[in-house]
Amino acid sequence: MNQALMSLTLTPNKMIIDPDFQLTRISNKLIIDRGNMKMWESKEKFDQSFQPRKIFGILGIFEVSGKPVLLFIEDADMIGILEGWPIYQITKVGFVDKKHQEPEHDIFEKDQLEKVKNLFINSFYFSYGIDLTNQSNYQHNRFWWNSNLCKMFPPEWQLKIIQGYVGIFSITLRNLNQIQYCLISRRSFYKGGSIRNDTGIDTEGNVANYTETEQLVYMNNEKAKQILCRGSIPLFWQYNIFNNQIVMSQEDPKKAMNKHFQILLSNFIKIHFINLVDDGSQLPNQLDRYLTESEQMSIYKFNFKSAFLNKDLDSINKYLEKLNECVDYSSTLGHRQQNIMRINCYDCLDQTNIVMAKVAMMGVQKILQTFKVDILQEFDAQNLYVDLDIPSIHNIHPFLLYFKSKWMENGDQLRLIYKVGQQNSDLNQFYKNMVEEKQLKEVIHRALGFPISESQANENIMMLERTMKKRENEYTQLLQKSVYVVTWNINAHQPNDKSLYSQLFQFQTPPHIVAIGFQELVKLNTLTVVGRQNRDVIENWKQILYNCLNTKAKYVLAAQQVMVGTFILVFVLDDEKLHISNVKTEIVKYGFGQSLGNKGGVIIKLRFYDSNICFVNVHLPAGQKSNDDRMAAFDYIHNRAELNQCDWVITFGDMNFRINLAQQSVVASISNYQNIQNQEQKEAILKHLKGIKFQVLKEYDQMHLEKLKSQYLKQFHEADIQFLPTYKYDIGTEIYDTVKKRVPSFTDRILLKKIQKVAIHSVEWYDRIQGNFQVSDHRPVGCLIQTQVCEIDKKKKENLFRELIQLEEDEQIGHQYFPKIQNIKNFEPCTKYKQRASQLNVTLKPDRELLMKLCNPEFE
Repeated sequence: MNQALMSLTLTPNKMIIDPDFQLTRISNKLIIDRGNMKMWESKEKFDQSFQPRKIFGILGIFEVSGKPVLLFIEDADMIGILEGWPIYQITKVGFVDKKHQEPEHDIFEKDQLEKVKNLFINSFYFSYGIDLTNQSNYQHNRFWWNSNLCKMFPPEWQLKIIQGYVGIFSITLRNLNQIQYCLISRRSFYKGGSIRNDTGIDTEGNVANYTETEQLVYMNNEKAKQILCRGSIPLFWQYNIFNNQIVMSQEDPKKAMNKHFQILLSNFIKIHFINLVDDGSQLPNQLDRYLTESEQMSIYKFNFKSAFLNKDLDSINKYLEKLNECVDYSSTLGHRQQNIMRINCYDCLDQTNIVMAKVAMMGVQKILQTFKVDILQEFDAQNLYVDLDIPSIHNIHPFLLYFKSKWMENGDQLRLIYKVGQQNSDLNQFYKNMVEEKQLKEVIHRALGFPISESQANENIMMLERTMKKRENEYTQLLQKSVYVVTWNINAHQPNDKSLYSQLFQFQTPPHIVAIGFQELVKLNTLTVVGRQNRDVIENWKQILYNCLNTKAKYVLAAQQVMVGTFILVFVLDDEKLHISNVKTEIVKYGFGQSLGNKGGVIIKLRFYDSNICFVNVHLPAGQKSNDDRMAAFDYIHNRAELNQCDWVITFGDMNFRINLAQQSVVASISNYQNIQNQEQKEAILKHLKGIKFQVLKEYDQMHLEKLKSQYLKQFHEADIQFLPTYKYDIGTEIYDTVKKRVPSFTDRILLKKIQKVAIHSVEWYDRIQGNFQVSDHRPVGCLIQTQVCEIDKKKKENLFRELIQLEEDEQIGHQYFPKIQNIKNFEPCTKYKQRASQLNVTLKPDRELLMKLCNPEFE
């Protein structure tokens, strides 16, 4: 648990923020009057009868419907220390109303507050000792995201936060010198929405997704840094979100491009424009038309996608060698970076990430040479930017390991920020993403103090949506379906007996969905954790499990995901495959400071009919005394999984929870059962254990003892355990561990969580799976669940919406919103609104957004 940095005390008339001077270097308390929101600094003591709340910082004042609220950082994770100062990642934001007895916020206001709270978590960072926003001296700080919120605060209370990524690590070289490495990506708030809403350039020279990435290297009291940047292609263009095609504007971009480049040239002498866009399409052709080389601009074109897909490493390496000549940096030894590389592909994400990481490694090489370190000799490598992806040695140098890990995390974070709701084939989810991202953009504009357009229309959308939500039972039905889940830590066992694996599927009637989670698919060593040595193993297991499952019924693979040794497969009955959509997979690393995948979780989210289901296969930290770490890992995985859009969640895997009893005591309570050969006697003993001794084991199970301490674990339900501990066995026997004498425990679990709409109907069966599974020190566990999924009748939903529109007499919704709905197939506004529109001289304009959101109709 991170130490809080200040306290927030609320009295009926004041908000009192008291900082820890040692941690923040803020010397005075901040007092805010709850009547008029005026603020001042003070050293005086206040009434101690009010209970203070531990917090991490103040974001500023946000107004919703004219009501000011104080936004504060409720929780944050320290991700490292830089130049003696902690760097924090915001994980939770809270708010306080202006008045002590403020009337409850209406639904619209609550939605706005929830969105602004969610805006500032996970991808935002801050420090009290280092200005993360200001490593480059731009005339206007485009990276300070809460500048508008805190503009009225005293200077030392104006906490600067950035959106992007920060990663830090330290390693010791062979010569015993220690290197500290820090990677910072700061994203501009101009055109700071998602790819659906912000692409290209604006008239002031601001480009979408503009991100400055800085790497800092410290050694022997010396410091060096390199700055790279990315940004959307500087033309007037956008995505057509319906067909994913690019739409070009006819507006001349020359003036805007010049403004954009002048922003860069205010800090650097020359720009190296690295263009990775495919040749021949409309966008690069127009870019070539307006972009010309000069003394201040050099251009490097390369069809990276084509070379990458064709595995043309020679072309890639030649291109990188050409870029190596342009690599520049600054250092305390007297060198100043004069050239800046601006890298872009279509979305400035994956391809840009790859090239930028390799250019960064070239920069590191030059920096370390300045520090008198021969990096090639240190790493036993001849070509660093190739070895970075294809390790040619078994003992990979720690610097390369962590460097690659931080750049991968950086790329993943920036992708999540810019993509937001991913493109998908499910229309309901597509429209939902589209409208939510428009609303997110409005919240961003509110927070930044930018002009807001169409806010009344958005409010009306929400009002209609709420009504539709309340009446959803009129256009939905619940369908009874079944799900079978199996989890097994296979201890790197390689498949060789197909009859054994068929025993994993112990059901009579084929369930509609089957989810399989394995842990320790491979041995967890340096080669498997860092390299890519498990691909054949994955394919082998997948084929065998598919064949075994299809002896029961016809199944198809819906999704799979793997992270080192943690592997998940989800199959669906062939008859149900057309009802599966919106499939997404994720990995969450927890090992070695959340940078490696030896521990963590693999996640599959999918839409089954009209319900969103999430499967999470976890492998949590081991050890009898590591329960706090297990809880933290469980929370970290589920926080990163972003489950708020799921209707229900099934989490399973090797959770490694132990029994808090002595090993001899636990073994003694079940030894009679193990030693009896007669089946009838076995069943009698087992029944006795379940009734008496067995209950004692469950009472000392760590998960049940401490689950309330976990933010997420306490939200899950587990069916009653009626089986013996599944860990740890001597390999090839049914005898619990006789070597290290680990306590037999219920490490392998299956947990359920209902979030929205539908309920888990019943757990029909939850047990360890019987069979000859002595190839592992764990025993598999299965669960058969009878549940409900939601099916929406889209025609009924559309008809209800039409009814609501036609019956709505409210003037604002009637003439401000409804008359815009026009030119939609088989849909005409009712006569009274046509007449009203004519009287008010309101033009009926096409606006399909509302129907996209609520009805998903057929379009012309």
